[in-house]
Amino acid sequence: MSRQPIQTRRRGRGFTLLELLVVIAIFAVLAGTVMVSFTGADEERRLRALAEGIQTRLEMARQNALQRNREWGVHVQDNGYRFSEFDPQLGTWTTQTQRPFQAAKEAPRIEFDVEVEGFDLGQFSTPEDEEEDLPDIVLFSSGEVTPFTWVLQPDWDTIPWVLHSDGLAAVTVEREDVRWASRGRRNARGGRDDLAHLFTGLGIR
Repeated sequence: MSRQPIQTRRRGRGFTLLELLVVIAIFAVLAGTVMVSFTGADEERRLRALAEGIQTRLEMARQNALQRNREWGVHVQDNGYRFSEFDPQLGTWTTQTQRPFQAAKEAPRIEFDVEVEGFDLGQFSTPEDEEEDLPDIVLFSSGEVTPFTWVLQPDWDTIPWVLHSDGLAAVTVEREDVRWASRGRRNARGGRDDLAHLFTGLGIR
């Protein structure tokens, strides 16, 4: 008489509540780490695209000023900017609304700081003009630009992007680890220094 092997069925041991909670916690930590990583990378791409976009628009506005034989201005706020054109007959700055020079949307979490070399913008103003209406940067009809440094400083821990022009060469954009101490954009406007010759022949007093 043959004996059949007796198979013993063992019931699988289930997970305890504590083990499930530990697994869920681990997955939550991993998911959070991945999410932060992707969010940080997205913010960095947005910061770079913003800096390079400003550079492109500045060079396009510079060419427009040269072709139209009109002075153009860039008005920079805390995290936004706009372009304008100077009308020498009316003595006013007209905000540009056509693409691609329409006022840029504000950039959340990114602060703009602009410093320009001292020069007198009074030649482009009328008694009725308020100081806030004057541009921070002038793109001259001669193709020159007021020398400036424009820092895009985000509110997260990273190296800021910096736009720069010496007044003659094309605007550059790069990452710079700078200790930026804002002295106030308009406080940097001094007397008629090296840029005085740029105003000659404009017929503005």
